Formats: sequence, C-alpha cells, structure tokens
Amino acid sequence: SLLNVANRSSGKNLVKIASSKDAKATAKAMLEHKREVWKDDPLQLVRDLREAKRDYEKLREALIGNVKKKWGKKEIRLPERKTYVKYTKEYKSRAIVNFEQGEISVETLDDKAEASLKNAIISTLLTPEDPASVDVFSDSAVNLNSKSSPFLLGLVLDDAGKEIATPDSAASFAGKLLPTARTRKIQTENGEKSVRFVTFAMVANFEDKKAQKYLQPVRKYAKQYNVSPSLVLGVIKSESSFNPHAVSGAPAYGLMQLVPTSGGREAYRRAKNQDIAPSTNYLFDPENNIELGAAYLSVLTYDQLDRVDDRTSRDYCVISAYNTGPSNVMRAFTDAKGKQRFEQGFQRINSLSPAQVFQTLREKLPYEETRNYLPTVNTNRKRYYSIDKTIVADDNNSPSTP
Repeated sequence: SLLNVANRSSGKNLVKIASSKDAKATAKAMLEHKREVWKDDPLQLVRDLREAKRDYEKLREALIGNVKKKWGKKEIRLPERKTYVKYTKEYKSRAIVNFEQGEISVETLDDKAEASLKNAIISTLLTPEDPASVDVFSDSAVNLNSKSSPFLLGLVLDDAGKEIATPDSAASFAGKLLPTARTRKIQTENGEKSVRFVTFAMVANFEDKKAQKYLQPVRKYAKQYNVSPSLVLGVIKSESSFNPHAVSGAPAYGLMQLVPTSGGREAYRRAKNQDIAPSTNYLFDPENNIELGAAYLSVLTYDQLDRVDDRTSRDYCVISAYNTGPSNVMRAFTDAKGKQRFEQGFQRINSLSPAQVFQTLREKLPYEETRNYLPTVNTNRKRYYSIDKTIVADDNNSPSTP
C-alpha cells in the first residue's frame, strides 16, 4: 500500500521533502546525511538503491490499483516520460498532458461534473514545476501556492494570446472552455460510468516554446560543462519532450531522465564532487536535472569516452552511452570482455569514419531501444544547432581576461 511505502525510509524522505517549507534545502541536507552514511557503510548505498527501485515499483502498482477501481482496466493512464498524468479528487478527476503531441485533456467521473471539471482545468493550468507541489503517484491535490512558475506557462494562451499565470486568468479560461465539454461512456468495475471531458491544444509553436522555457539553464550548464547546448536540448526532447515531471521504470526522473543509481550518481560526483545518488525530488527540479544531465554528458565525453579521437564519432558514442552505458557501446565494435573490450573498442572506433561509426552503432548495439535512440537524438539535436552558434558568439564577444 501507499502507507507501507511512505513508512519505508525512502518514502519518509519524500514525505519530509514535500512537506518542508524549503524543499531544496531539505533535500540538500538529506543528501549530505546520506553521503556520510554511505562513507561509513558502503553496503548501505546498495541497500538504499535497491529500496528506491522497489519503492518506485510499489508506488506505481498502488497507482494502477487505485485507478483501476475508479476507471476500469481499459482506462488506466499512468505518468510516463512524455506524458504528464495527475489524478485528484479520490481519483475521479485527472489531467493528461501529452508533451510530444501538444495535447491536453482534463476528465472527471465526479457526479458534480461541471464544478469538478472546472477545478481540474484550473489546477492543471496552474500546476507548478516545483516537484514538492505535485505527487503524480497519488490523488493528493496540487499545491498551487508554490513560488515556481506553472509548468504550462507559455504553452497555453488565452483568447487574447496572453499567458495564463493567475487563478483569475485560469478560471476565465476554464469558464470559456466548459461549453465545449463532451461526454463519453466507460466500463468500470461498478458498471457503466459517464466521463465528462475537455481537450485543448498547446500553442501552435509549442515545440519551440518548450525549449525556450529551459534555454537559460541549458546554456548556462552546457557552457559550464563544455558540452553543446544542442546536444543537451536534443537529449531533453528525446527523453521527455520537455515534461519536467517525467518518470519511467528504470526508474528515471525529470527532463533528462536521469537514473539516480547510475548516470545521476556519476553526474552528481562531477557537479558537486560528492559520491551521492540524488533523490527523486532533486531530479524532478528542472534546473537540477539540466545541470546533472549536462554534467553526465561531460563525464561521458571527457572521462569515459575521451579516447575516441574524432569529435563527431565521439558524440555518436556519447549519445548511445547516455542511453545504455559505455560498456554496451563498446560491444558494438568488439566481442572482447573486461578491459580488453575498451582497448579493442577504442581501436576499432578510431579506425572508422564518423559515418561508419554511426552505422555500426545503428546496426550492432545490443538493444533495439539504443539502436533507435542514436538517430532520434541526432535528428532532434539538429533543431537546435543555431543555439550552439549563439554560445560561440557570446564567447567571442566576452572581454578577454588579463
């Protein structure tokens, strides 16, 4: 049950962070405490990581059970990498935001359909990016008192083309949307039920708007960790389609889908010089996630795959390794194991042209997901090449240091 998960140590940590007045400070303090514990007892780290995986699976199973009771087996919708799903009002209302398609739907099974639907629309529009304000695994109400901006700010505009950032503007938008509400029938465990719902779209140029929302931290951390902004943005688009509340079963969290136990830990070590597996709430924070994602790309580029001489070839390897790890990348080039895998892998890569490296990765990476991941990120990255040029221009215009 959710109560059992909450009573476990990692569950208690999430509750403590969510209820804190300063979630960032609380999360940071808890990470510092964990660091000291892991230093004294390395096996505790392994136990904590396994517990975090189990707790994620239990939370997901509990959510499935609660949704199934209200909506029926065929109507189960869960939060994913590119789709935000949030249940409220005893699981009778839900918002589904498809960041890839730019489509938003708000639905309710509640008897007081119009009032519940309006409240759910308002809550969806004003949902903050702040991870402490939203629990996607329960039906708890979204905390709309957060100081952070709504996660849909700029992606949905009112009739006058203005952003929706206040309760009044959200209520006005919801009021005008309600007359378009429709009804559909679903089969639940308690028989047939009526669902009242509305659908609306993000702005026409939502793909560009999504990237613009995070452009400042992307440029900041890409420059800090010496990776290209287009690569960071290409990874974000591929991993989450700019959904800051993205989750997946690894478990991975946030914009750049970092796994706390692997890439997240490597990145935190690079960024903070501390051996810590970052918490879920830490990774759900967009700026934290972008920093650690850029840091992990830096680890792959300059530490783990730095022996790939050609920079284009190295980028192809880095993109693949972001998804599957450097060792699996080497498996595309050699059957050797242990240290010889990397020795022979690097030799083989450096004997090939970038086009041949790309094709080898496409054909011989051990997993189909990763074979498809490389061309997806590479294509998405091209959309943002112009941003790389602005970084170069900024550097050229910066005053030289004496």
